[in-house]
Amino acid sequence: MIVIGAGICGLAAAYELARRGEEVVVLERGEAGGEQSAGLGRIFRVAHGQARLCALALEAREGWRRWEEELGVRLLGQEQMVVAAPRPAIGPAMSEAGAAWRSVSGDEIAALIPFCDPPWEHALLDPAAGSLRIRRAIAALASRVAIRRAEVVAVGDGTVSLADGTELRSDAVLVCAGRWTPALSGLDFGVTFSDHVRYTYASGASSACLISPEGYGLPLGSTGRWAFGQDVPDPDQVRALFPRLSEAVAEVRCVNVHAPWLDAGGDGWCALRRGRVLAFMGANLMKFGPVLGDRLARSILAGDVHPDLAFP
Repeated sequence: MIVIGAGICGLAAAYELARRGEEVVVLERGEAGGEQSAGLGRIFRVAHGQARLCALALEAREGWRRWEEELGVRLLGQEQMVVAAPRPAIGPAMSEAGAAWRSVSGDEIAALIPFCDPPWEHALLDPAAGSLRIRRAIAALASRVAIRRAEVVAVGDGTVSLADGTELRSDAVLVCAGRWTPALSGLDFGVTFSDHVRYTYASGASSACLISPEGYGLPLGSTGRWAFGQDVPDPDQVRALFPRLSEAVAEVRCVNVHAPWLDAGGDGWCALRRGRVLAFMGANLMKFGPVLGDRLARSILAGDVHPDLAFP
């Protein structure tokens, strides 16, 4: 099996295929987790506007715990998450999926995020949410699969052409190459891309994660740092929200995916097949890593697209 792309989805699929006894090689032109999966952390959350996604997130949470046991590293924290000004569909969707949640007041938000001066009167608390240790997860998965540094220039029906003129052959090819997936696979996902920025601050680890109309924030594991991302950076707004945060000490440029198959919150994915080639891409995928790895592995072995990968 050939997997193109060593981000969370490519590595998760390769790992799950290897667990099933398959011989897999991952082709990556740069560093594992160096592009769309870059950064120290991501938010894991159950809170979504569709019960289907909430249920898959609950399954993914168990998957992260399984990975922790198998890989021997801690990957998912227990920080919880505040959803400020939540969309009306989120609470009912979580309830339908059997996920716990509750409403919290402005005072409770301030207690959960001590350096925040919350402008919101209420929010939804996702108690199963937490901060994912992404660099640790990428490194652990990469250590369990075979990765070959190579630049892919073309993908045929069971063939992969490399920049050095080498051609590889396989019964199945999985393309998980982020924004380059449509071009490499020759499949039209109807996507466009934009960038956003995630800033890192030197203080703020002892807090819940946050999703709000102003942006999203999370503690970065045990580093003692806090990250906050915005589509359009607004330093004045950040200072007003978090008056006790220090100045930013680092930043990460991230990718936004825009597609008609994403839900109202920008979450979702799409898998398309062309002969022996399965191509996959989406947005906000990190939290679903174990589930997506499992479903991609099943799809490759069955020669079809698993129903959970067909986003409505």
